[in-house]
Amino acid sequence: MTGRICLLEGKFEEGGPRREASGRGRPGKEPQKRVIRLRHILHPVRAARSAYGRVGDYFFKTQARRKFRDLRRGVRERCWCGGSLGEFRWHESYGVCAACGCYINRRPPLAKELKRIYSFDLYWHTRQRLKGFPQIEQRPANDRADGRVEFWLGLIERHAPRRGRVVEIGCAHGGLLGELCTRGYECIGVEPDAQTAAWVRERTGLDVRAGLFPEVDLPACDLFLAFDVLEHSPDPVGFLQRAARLLAPGGVAIVQAPIDRYAMQPPFGERFRDAFDDVEHLQLFTDRAMAELARRAGLQVVSMSERLWLHHEIVVMKRAVANGEQEV
Repeated sequence: MTGRICLLEGKFEEGGPRREASGRGRPGKEPQKRVIRLRHILHPVRAARSAYGRVGDYFFKTQARRKFRDLRRGVRERCWCGGSLGEFRWHESYGVCAACGCYINRRPPLAKELKRIYSFDLYWHTRQRLKGFPQIEQRPANDRADGRVEFWLGLIERHAPRRGRVVEIGCAHGGLLGELCTRGYECIGVEPDAQTAAWVRERTGLDVRAGLFPEVDLPACDLFLAFDVLEHSPDPVGFLQRAARLLAPGGVAIVQAPIDRYAMQPPFGERFRDAFDDVEHLQLFTDRAMAELARRAGLQVVSMSERLWLHHEIVVMKRAVANGEQEV
């Protein structure tokens, strides 16, 4: 058998071109070519880069995980509601509350570790890359492209006052607050890390304050926002109680958190690994648990039917208007 390799085309031709007589006495067509794709040979640089990237990513993740292995952790035996914790077969770090159904991290990082976990470099760069998420510099464009900013603005338009002061806990890069400022709101953001808060202030000009909520000093507000924050809080009851105290009469709180509303095994299905992150997530909720949290905080549940996507569910709450108070 004769043949030739056409490197530019990435093909192998068996037998080469030839001519055969046709039944009508005219030259025949070339026989059909047998093709073997050799693209892995044609692109050695691309293959080398891919291998290098995989090896580099492996070593990065190995080193990054080591930074979190020395976290000082406590031991948790009961849920925030007081319920006892049963076994959870899908993750050894979590237990299930017998009373409210919450998934509780039995080995939570100590409160002293939180500022280190959420520091500018370790959280917004190392941790995000480790989890496969965009780093903070890429987040503004990413959050617009994936639709979350537009979704949040729609939520606010449907449920919140059209004017007044907004406080957002965990404002990240400040993209949502910036949009709300252009719509006439007075905006304040909070980040736990001082370097992150300074980075956002310098980049956006927003009023972003550093500190752990609920300890950080804040003024009263008409709209309280906490997207993907409550699951990180060591004290979810105190978190919402402080939110209720900040809200003006008739003010609205919108919280986004992992809330298991589904009959999935494991919980949250394909998002299980993201949801049950025992470095960051101290509890994951149920609708029953969120209703109890709202009750303890003195808030009325307005809506529990919306979600951004799986394990990013929404609860809208409102501060009750007492006798003699005027709603905003």
